[in-house]
Amino acid sequence: MSVALNGSIEDFGIAEVFQLIGQQRKTGLLELSRGDQAMSLAFSDGAVVRAGPAGDSPDQALADVLVRCGLIGRKRLRTLMREAQRFARPLHALLVSKGGISSEQLEQTVELLTRETIFQVLRWTSGSFHFTAQPVPCDAARDRLLGAEQILMDGLRMMDEWRTFARQVPSEDAVFRSVQSFEGYRQKVGSMSAARLRQAEKVFDLIDGSCSVRRVIDRSMLGTFEATRVLAELREAGMIERVAAPRAAAAVRRDSRPARMGNWIVGVVATAGSLLLLVLIASFTSPPLAAPSARVVDSFPVPRQPMEMARRSFEKRRIRHALEAHRYLSGSWPETLVELERAGLAEASAWTASAARPYYYERRPDGPLLLVAPR
Repeated sequence: MSVALNGSIEDFGIAEVFQLIGQQRKTGLLELSRGDQAMSLAFSDGAVVRAGPAGDSPDQALADVLVRCGLIGRKRLRTLMREAQRFARPLHALLVSKGGISSEQLEQTVELLTRETIFQVLRWTSGSFHFTAQPVPCDAARDRLLGAEQILMDGLRMMDEWRTFARQVPSEDAVFRSVQSFEGYRQKVGSMSAARLRQAEKVFDLIDGSCSVRRVIDRSMLGTFEATRVLAELREAGMIERVAAPRAAAAVRRDSRPARMGNWIVGVVATAGSLLLLVLIASFTSPPLAAPSARVVDSFPVPRQPMEMARRSFEKRRIRHALEAHRYLSGSWPETLVELERAGLAEASAWTASAARPYYYERRPDGPLLLVAPR
């Protein structure tokens, strides 16, 4: 009979859960959830075998990391995933045989996903957990696995150091550029280990004045903690500096057309929204046209408040297009909606919906999510 362990992270923290699994050398699956986030960690004799976001497709999280790291194109990956599903073949095997990814790269990506997941859940202070003792397939050597005790030791160190990174690397959307050659850094940190120096050079080579911190982290394949630490050390040493916007946006400014471009985009958005509003109103209020020989069709329900529905649709579209315009002009999503007003892309009155509730938005990897504050 399988043994299950359930609880709340507020009452029984992640560290205590890991410690219990490690001390008792448990084998099974630990599932963590917080809001709309769900993570899954597989343990074998108290050591982590693999970890990643939970979902219907176990390969989806790995696929996303492969694309972000630049190891495979999204279109090619979709083709391989369809083939894996159609012929019931393991995606890992197709990635190596047809995807141009070596076994070493695939193994490194799996380890990266595991480390990223662990680093993320260690910072959770709320949510729930569920551990079920069950067999877990494990092909890796025991010395390659991450022991629960080691995870806790590393986790405490990372949490302590992470707070110092915020001063040098305040946001994953930030963009940096190099101001010195890497040889200067070698001279400044002569006592640094060869492994740390290789990591620093790898990150330094990815800094070009246009890549965001998140992109540098992904392409370096060092993980969020290690890559951010390197960036913080490089900035503290005066090797890199933050730029206000990517070079692409700077080129637009040098062309002296940002205001006109922004006005043009906003004008297009306003015109399109107005046309949409008119079309919706017309569709709800105009009588249906029928040919002389056609019979009258049955009536259909009409929304009670077509004008209100159209107005709300227009409000959301206007803000979404202003967000897209900001990203086009500056190269990044705004921190808050107020930045759209400062950039002249929207008015302050746009932040209050027709229902007298303010709009706000969340930045997500797949784009912004526009929301309305609850009552």
